[in-house]
Amino acid sequence: MTLPGAPGSRAPPTPAMAKLHIVIPDFNGWEQTRVCLEALRLSTYTDMEVIVVDHGTTETTRQGLSSDYPAALHVRGESALWWTGATNLGIRKAMERDAATIMLLNNDCYVRLHTIERLMDHHQRAPHSIIAPVQSDALTKRVLCATATSCYFLGLPIVIAPWGAERKLRRCGLLPTKLIVGGRGVVIPAEMFHRVGLLDEKGLPHYGSDNDFYMRCRRAGIPLYIAPNAVVEIDRRTTTQAVNLGCMSFRKFLDTLRDRRSHRNLRDLTALFKRHYPIKGLHHFGVMLNLLRYFLLFGWERLRGAFKAG
Repeated sequence: MTLPGAPGSRAPPTPAMAKLHIVIPDFNGWEQTRVCLEALRLSTYTDMEVIVVDHGTTETTRQGLSSDYPAALHVRGESALWWTGATNLGIRKAMERDAATIMLLNNDCYVRLHTIERLMDHHQRAPHSIIAPVQSDALTKRVLCATATSCYFLGLPIVIAPWGAERKLRRCGLLPTKLIVGGRGVVIPAEMFHRVGLLDEKGLPHYGSDNDFYMRCRRAGIPLYIAPNAVVEIDRRTTTQAVNLGCMSFRKFLDTLRDRRSHRNLRDLTALFKRHYPIKGLHHFGVMLNLLRYFLLFGWERLRGAFKAG
């Protein structure tokens, strides 16, 4: 048990637990990492080892881990690492420690009390699958993502269908999905990394590497599932530098097409579409459709803001 809590803070241990290694990348985000670790401390699932990959530039995370969470394994990475490289560093460390099952958990993701217990119960029933929780907004508790797919042909690496979500989440068992969104509490057997490789830290150092990984898994015939009875809450305040279109100037919007902290930067979009566009050599058409959608959304948000102000 890696993160002991206060006396009486835990439920009784889950029977027949399997060791879970949890990889959490942190880039100067101790405020969120602390909340993330506290949620893990309160989890009803106890047989876990937490690996925090600190690739930031301050000592805040080191000091916080040392004083409040000394049992968590602290891995130092270069500040030049992006999300993908930091996550891979944690995965490698977990595999060095003979991890059989690994969870990828961003530091802005907070598991609920029974989330890991339920995910691991599903994992024991479907041990050769990748299983993710339902994602909800930490503030509003609104469901953000259950099942998802992609349609690269129309410029959409991720398609989340909002209709039918509540009905799907009332189902028992696992929900098959064609795509998993992000590293937000997803449980991955270590064998999958041997089978399809790690995340691509060279070609897709920040955004897009998770999408690429799950696409590779799907092509390899690995089942992807969502567990409707397991929820992770997402603190979206610092998820990306490019979300709130309505508050951006046109110049700032254009900057998001170059900034790798943005999920729509041209460099990574082009690399992602080149790999997964269904018609080889025409991936630039998919990139153009993707950007056209954002330009239209930007224009719509600005018009809506102008009408409200008027």
